[in-house]
Amino acid sequence: MDFLFWSVYKAEFFIPSELDISTQKPSEIITSYPQALKITYLRDISKQDLIQATLDQWQQIGVTPKNLDAWLIQLNVIWPDIKKGDQLVLKVNRSQQSQFYFKAKSANRLELIGTIDDVSFGPTFSAIWLSEKTTRPELRKQLLKIK
Repeated sequence: MDFLFWSVYKAEFFIPSELDISTQKPSEIITSYPQALKITYLRDISKQDLIQATLDQWQQIGVTPKNLDAWLIQLNVIWPDIKKGDQLVLKVNRSQQSQFYFKAKSANRLELIGTIDDVSFGPTFSAIWLSEKTTRPELRKQLLKIK
């Protein structure tokens, strides 16, 4: 994803291999669990800027979660400051519990950094990229392999 002249991140969306993404509607794909969204950052971003960008995107796509304040507090506890090359992964399991994993550029593996049990969080967070109302429709097409 680029903003003005800068590349900000690279996003990847994962679903179980037994799901045939070519035969399913996007609405079926984004409501299939487990799923994961991996963001590899191409710039340094402070935790506060990341949280603000998340809030801004929810507002731009018209999402007003009733648990917004609680989620923002949880994200402030869970998320680290990001350095170029770091990765954040959101995994939403079959019971729709959201788990955040982090991998520093210099690390060898992902580490669980926090969990949000609210079943509405995962779909709401992923909507930033996967919703039909996303501010980045071309990225959505790439993530969902829509032609």
